[in-house]
Amino acid sequence: MYASSIDSPEVPPQMAESVNEFAFDFYRKVSGNDKNVFFSPVSVYAAFSVLYEGARGETAGQMLDVFGFEPDDEARHAASASMMAALNAEDPHAVLEMANALWLADWFEPYEQYLDIARKTYLATAETVDFAGEGKPGVKKINDWAAEKTRGKIPAVLSYRDVNNLTATVITNAVYFKGTWLVQFPEEDTKKGQFWKGEGDGIDADFMHVTDSFDYADTGDAQVLRMPYEGDRLSMLAVLPREAGGLEKLELSAGKMSEYAGMLDPQEVLVSLPKFETRTNYDLKQDLTEMGMPDAFDKKLADLSGLADLALLRANLYVGKATHDAYVKVNEEGTEAAAVTTIVIGIESETPPIPHFNADRPFLFAIYDEQSGLILFMGKISDPTA
Repeated sequence: MYASSIDSPEVPPQMAESVNEFAFDFYRKVSGNDKNVFFSPVSVYAAFSVLYEGARGETAGQMLDVFGFEPDDEARHAASASMMAALNAEDPHAVLEMANALWLADWFEPYEQYLDIARKTYLATAETVDFAGEGKPGVKKINDWAAEKTRGKIPAVLSYRDVNNLTATVITNAVYFKGTWLVQFPEEDTKKGQFWKGEGDGIDADFMHVTDSFDYADTGDAQVLRMPYEGDRLSMLAVLPREAGGLEKLELSAGKMSEYAGMLDPQEVLVSLPKFETRTNYDLKQDLTEMGMPDAFDKKLADLSGLADLALLRANLYVGKATHDAYVKVNEEGTEAAAVTTIVIGIESETPPIPHFNADRPFLFAIYDEQSGLILFMGKISDPTA
C-alpha cells in the first residue's frame, strides 16, 4: 500500500515503480521498428488514473493489471495527490508542470463524487463545452488548453472528427519540462558526425561534445551515463549499447535501469551526443488493447459506471479514442519536453440521452400568461419540505 504525505509532497516509491514498469511495457510495445520513440509514461498513467476512478468490474481489473494502480482507494488518492503536488512543486532551476482537465458535454452529468476526486486528488479542472454545435467549439478549447500547457509545443490533440453529439467527456493530461544541463555543451564544439542507424547505415547529424565529470558505468554490453540538469533534482540517464542495432539485445526493464543507476561512479568522460528534436503520436486504443485492457474500448463491455448514472443516460459509456502526443528537443543548453494524453469517452447510443432536469438544489419558477408573457406568480424553492 502506498504511503505519502501531502505536507511534504513526494512521488511514493511504489507509485514510481508502477509508472516505471508501465514505461517499459509500453516501450516494448511501441519500439518494434526503426522510428524514434518518445513518450511520457507518467502522463498516460495520470490520465488513465482519472479514468480508473470511474471504472468498475473487469474494466477496472484490466486497467489495474496494465498500469499497476493501487487498488485501495484511500491509499491511491493520497499517493496520487502527493505525486501531483511533487511534480508541480516550484523549482528555481527547471520548469516541471503537470495538469489534468475534464471536458464535459452540456448533457453529461458525472457523479459529484467522481468530480470531487478528480478535482481534489488530480487537481483537474472541469469545464462544460460544446462537442456538437456549429464549429464544435469544444475542440478548439481543448486544443488551446493543450497548447497553453505545453508552451505551444503540442498545438493540437483533437480534430473535429474525433468528437460528435455522442461524446460525453474528454479527459486530458499535459506534462511540460524544461531544464538546463548542469554541464552544458559548448556550441562551438558542435560538429557534424555520422549516426549509425544500423550496420553500414550512417546518416549525418550534429554532435555536441563536452568533457567533464559525470556519473558513468560500463556494464560490458552497454555504457551508461547520467547527465544532471541544474538543481540536480532531474537527470537524463542514457544507455548506449556496444554496437549499432544492439539496443534490442539488451534486456531493458525498470529493474535493469535501477541496477544500471546503482553501478554509476563519477569519472571524467568525453560525451558526444547528437542534437535532436522529434515529435511522436501514439494510438493508445490499439496499444493498450493489445497490452491487456480491451474492455474499456468496447461499446458493450466497458464498465465506466463510476463516472455517471448509466440508467439516466440510458446508454453505456466507453473510451472511443485515446491518443498520446509527445515532443522533445535536446540541444547544447538543455532539454525541453512536453506530452499530452487525450481520452475521448462516448456513449453507446444513436442519439444523445435526454437532458436530466434534476431539481435537487434551490430553483426559481414562475407562473405566467402564455399569450402576453405576464408573470402571475414567481418564486424560489430553497427548502421543499418547509
